[in-house]
Amino acid sequence: MSQTVAGRVMPIIAVASVNDVRNFYVDTLGFQHVMGMVGKDGQFDFCTVVLGEARVMFSRAPGAALSSAAKQPVEFYLEVDDVDALHDRLRKKGVAISDPLTVQWWGDRTFKVLDPNGYEIWFYTNVAEPKPPQGAKLV
Repeated sequence: MSQTVAGRVMPIIAVASVNDVRNFYVDTLGFQHVMGMVGKDGQFDFCTVVLGEARVMFSRAPGAALSSAAKQPVEFYLEVDDVDALHDRLRKKGVAISDPLTVQWWGDRTFKVLDPNGYEIWFYTNVAEPKPPQGAKLV
């Protein structure tokens, strides 16, 4: 049984194939499979994956399959202990990096990966204090 953490958020994301996205997150990105339910057709109806404290549930999209070609409007912003080490490990595995390692003005060192359903995953480690662009006001 998992530990209760008040305020923890776990998005539930509808996808065309839970099996495919589960394999990408677990086998390619290094998430751990926590739980899933296999339907009568032998395919996952849903599954939960974790990386550190981050949890995501993927569920089979009801009705017509979702298009996996287009970038989706939802993105994940996931903190990791060492963004450089993760970037190097994924690059060596041949994972397509959709945005290279960059220090953002808000102080996070980031890179992005696009998952098979078009969801963009930002991986980051905070490395500096925010330095807003000229003329911007941080509140």
